[in-house]
Amino acid sequence: MSGSAGLDISNLPLPTKPNTRKESSSSSHGIHTLLEAEKAASEIVEQARAYRIEHLKEARKMATEDINALQTRKNEELANIQKQGADQSELTKTIQADTSDKLTAITAQFEKNKQDAINKLVSAVTTAEL
Repeated sequence: MSGSAGLDISNLPLPTKPNTRKESSSSSHGIHTLLEAEKAASEIVEQARAYRIEHLKEARKMATEDINALQTRKNEELANIQKQGADQSELTKTIQADTSDKLTAITAQFEKNKQDAINKLVSAVTTAEL
């Protein structure tokens, strides 16, 4: 068949074997560079994760401190409000006791002077000046 087509393959260059030492060395160097780059990238990612974790811990700690401070402040406010309520309750009891004492004194004065007042009114009405 080679003669009938008129093609002579004897003049074609034969494929050559690559220089394995140079190409192998170059290929090995490229792979080594890629592995180093991958390792460096992995270290950068690990540092970024560690940085993020550290900052999250720090943020959590700060938030906990803020929450504790707020809770302490609110507890103090509540204690003050409760104290004021207790003080007002005590004041209310004092005012009620004073009012009760004064009412008792007024009632006693009324009972004491009631008959005198009635007598004076009756006398004024029944006595006519001519």
